[in-house]
Amino acid sequence: MIVKFTADAKAFLFKNRDFIAKDNLTQANAYTASLIKRVVSMLQFPNIGKINAVFDDESIREIALDGMKIIYKIYPNSIVVLMVYRYINFDESQLES
Repeated sequence: MIVKFTADAKAFLFKNRDFIAKDNLTQANAYTASLIKRVVSMLQFPNIGKINAVFDDESIREIALDGMKIIYKIYPNSIVVLMVYRYINFDESQLES
């Protein structure tokens, strides 16, 4: 199963990396690489996540990892990470599927 990231998901990951890099570039790069690796590893079992309540679609699911929510869509031969964000007031209904 191939795991892909949307531009929005990548943007969040790099923005998060840049924030951490203000204090420690090496740690920022290591954390970001580790987070991506863990997401890809978890999504090898795509049904591990719960169905996202906002979309109410069996193919759109979410997992929580390190205080972040990862929303993804399951396709027959791939998984697309739609969005990654911290648990704060975020309106998921603004996401495109």
